[in-house]
Amino acid sequence: MAQTRAGSVAGAGASPHSVSLKVLRLSHPSLSPAHTLPGTDPVAKASLPYPAAPADAFPLSPLLALPPAFGAAYVGTVFSCTLCANNELPPSSSVVIRDVQLSAELQVPSGSIALPLEGPDAAQEQDVQPAQTLQRIVRHELREDGPHVLAVTVTYQETRDDVTNKRTFRKLYQFVAQPALGVRTKVGDLAAKKDAPDTHRFVLEAQLENLTEKSVVLEEVTVSTAQGLTSRSLNWNETEDRPILNPQDVMQVAFTLQQIQGEELDEKNGRTILAQLHVDWRSPMGEEGSLTTGWLASRAK
Repeated sequence: MAQTRAGSVAGAGASPHSVSLKVLRLSHPSLSPAHTLPGTDPVAKASLPYPAAPADAFPLSPLLALPPAFGAAYVGTVFSCTLCANNELPPSSSVVIRDVQLSAELQVPSGSIALPLEGPDAAQEQDVQPAQTLQRIVRHELREDGPHVLAVTVTYQETRDDVTNKRTFRKLYQFVAQPALGVRTKVGDLAAKKDAPDTHRFVLEAQLENLTEKSVVLEEVTVSTAQGLTSRSLNWNETEDRPILNPQDVMQVAFTLQQIQGEELDEKNGRTILAQLHVDWRSPMGEEGSLTTGWLASRAK
């Protein structure tokens, strides 16, 4: 659950801010668990999740629901938010708000990242009329687990009684990024082939555990090999159905690695650098995620 802290830069006794800030997380919808009654009478219609919803060509529209809360944030997925700077003044107000500007940064365990804003003329200041809003979108692929803080700053010019002041305030939104997949790897040696006795062979095994609260579909599991190596997958192929991992399910994947004849292997600190593991998955409603391990190694021979 996200928590909010607010800060304001203003002199003592300054009037309340005329601009407010709302931050809304952009998330994929989920299927509503409602059970409708049979028939077409008013009682059956009233049992729909949205009985008064207008007709829609997409058949699932009446069965979709937006998340009721912030929800969980998972490493490997894209965190997206809409930033809304709202002019709270009534249309009859004589106060003028100009040059409204939004900026955002994400504080992660390893440091701070300035987030680019998406939207028309996102880098420019804009005037916002009373009861109007300025909206921008920020996106960031989460790559670290642990506490995160989204810091949003609003700056604007306020003209009141022919006096213009530059005003600014900042809000902090705290959330925790959790691992989506648990990955445990193991590297072993294989006997050399008879036709290439001078080349080394390895087997790379990995256990993938679904740590989320929903099922995930494993789209692709691949490896990037280091210098002097080729790989072969021992898993499903493109013609087979993608495996589905329910919460807490574990699946094992494996690859064989073979040295290219005549090429040297990359060895550092008594270890042979072998490969990186890449995992791509998708949630039931289509949200994509990806994970890449560090370089896996074996003891040099």
